[in-house]
Amino acid sequence: MKIAVQMIGYFMPYLKEGKAVELSFAKEALKNAKEMGYDGVQLSGFGRVTNEIIDFYRDTCKELGLKIVATHINYLDLTENLDLVIKAHKEWNCNLCGIGAMPMNYQGSYEKYIEFANTIDAIGESLLKENIFFMYHMHAFEFMKFNNKFGLEILMENTSIKNVKLLIDTYWAQYGGVNILALIDRYSDRINTIHLKDMKIVSTGEKFFDLGKQVICPLGEGNIDFKPIVEKIKKLKIDWIIIEQDYSLDNDINGDYKKSLDFLKKIV
Repeated sequence: MKIAVQMIGYFMPYLKEGKAVELSFAKEALKNAKEMGYDGVQLSGFGRVTNEIIDFYRDTCKELGLKIVATHINYLDLTENLDLVIKAHKEWNCNLCGIGAMPMNYQGSYEKYIEFANTIDAIGESLLKENIFFMYHMHAFEFMKFNNKFGLEILMENTSIKNVKLLIDTYWAQYGGVNILALIDRYSDRINTIHLKDMKIVSTGEKFFDLGKQVICPLGEGNIDFKPIVEKIKKLKIDWIIIEQDYSLDNDINGDYKKSLDFLKKIV
């Protein structure tokens, strides 16, 4: 089992501003990932796919000896520039193409979930013809119910197992109040990789009654028990697992990714 890093932790500031990641910054971030001991990366939040982007990540990752394990691709590229997306994945020697989340305009009703399911099923079918697997990355909002079904159930029941895989995120499953191990079991035939992300509870600062709030933290510093999760992943014979952290509480994303990697290496 090999370990990759999700680049969103580095690229999130650009994503929040709706900007493409500066290539000089991206190169330094990739160097950092390699130097701290990661074998691969998931490219996410870098901006729209262009020929320049394809060339840059192909050449830089080859130079550094990093495997591009998976991606999260902008929804507009998936719906408007799929040929270029396919070209990117072939150039990157990457067969896992993902979307980071369902666009907000689909999240509000059963009918919209069905519409989105039909869209990604068609995208997945087109990608599969090129030997590329499409993955849907879940958050917590998919555990809201419509017609007495979780949004995630609606998506999975209305897409083909072949066309749409599921990228389970341990933090968001915990946040959504579901059993992570049971979720992996239920959708084991759709899992090509998984995001490991930890959760801890910190103070809200409320003086009267502090209920605490959930935050993302390095693996091993939170409340999720990763040992049984890793064992289950091993049984599924998944080649790569991906460490993800959207932000650093201490503004030290490098340090947090290193802590997570060191922790995970002790239990795999």
